[in-house]
Amino acid sequence: MLGIIVSGHGHFASGISSSVELILGKQEDYVAVDFPEGDTLTEITTNIKNAINKFEGFDNILIFCDLLSGSPFNASIMEAMEDERINVIYGVNLGMLLETLMKRNMGEDINDVVANAVSVGKECVGMFTKPNSEDKDNFDE
Repeated sequence: MLGIIVSGHGHFASGISSSVELILGKQEDYVAVDFPEGDTLTEITTNIKNAINKFEGFDNILIFCDLLSGSPFNASIMEAMEDERINVIYGVNLGMLLETLMKRNMGEDINDVVANAVSVGKECVGMFTKPNSEDKDNFDE
């Protein structure tokens, strides 16, 4: 079984989780851990530990964080250093999270889930380029 934790600054985790629920429905074995203004590294560490404890007996835990080297990431990697079941991915975006949940719900292997999460996360970043006036003429045909 794979437990998933999402954490980030402010109410990032609950915000992105709201989008997940809107698209995929309520997810089991999923915890959002916010890091609101005023909390310290002590609070986020405690909250990450409490989330991990919800997955006692699970084979794997995947923690998604918003930023590399932020407090949620730092607290998560400290736990990962002590618990071989934990993988930490930073730079989470909605596409990556949705794809991961679908793969997890289909029972895919943890290594495939993690590799796919990073790949999809990268694919979900890009920039829309407006067609130039010559290209617009091609759309009118």
